[in-house]
Amino acid sequence: MNQRDLVANAAPVARAFVVVGANALASGEFSIDDIPSTSGRIDVLLRCVRAALLLSHGVRRDTAILLVLLGGARAPRTLRIDGATAKFLRPDERSLASLVKKSLSIVPSSDGAEVKPGVSVRDGGLDVALDWLGPCSTFVLEEGAPSLRQSLLPDGPLAFVLGDHRGFGEETRALLDARRATRLGLGPLSVHTEDAITIVSNELDQRGVAASTSTS
Repeated sequence: MNQRDLVANAAPVARAFVVVGANALASGEFSIDDIPSTSGRIDVLLRCVRAALLLSHGVRRDTAILLVLLGGARAPRTLRIDGATAKFLRPDERSLASLVKKSLSIVPSSDGAEVKPGVSVRDGGLDVALDWLGPCSTFVLEEGAPSLRQSLLPDGPLAFVLGDHRGFGEETRALLDARRATRLGLGPLSVHTEDAITIVSNELDQRGVAASTSTS
């Protein structure tokens, strides 16, 4: 499937977060009762989903999050959740884990097919995830990079790439360099990935960047 087909099958977004799970299981073969130990730390990515899409009594309808899953025999796979069309998103980790588990367990009828409302799964890693978003300005969040708060952002769709608790591997860094992703930092101290997403979202909200929301 080419890039045009990837984009045609996806909802348009104003902002997106792409989180690379270094060991996150690319199948639904993990236990809801012991997510951290059985899933390659998908729990880290679930907290990112909550931070990216969920507000108090609302959902960010202009936002998508893509989870790049690099662990297990089914890897690499990318799971995408679009705020514009997703239903029944709940803030608790167990509910989000159940959604992801069921979505990864469904064999889509075609590559990248929607498996649940607003949730799609596609074979492939970070390169596929970025192509899936279509034309957008790509940023990677890293310590020591120029501050987001002091940086001008271009008009149009924005994509922010983050690592999980393991950070980026060499292959991921090489791909981001090849994509000419702009590096941005969030401050002098290291924060958790889900907190980084919250900080970015708040900064974009303050700037009035496509802050479209709806109650769920």
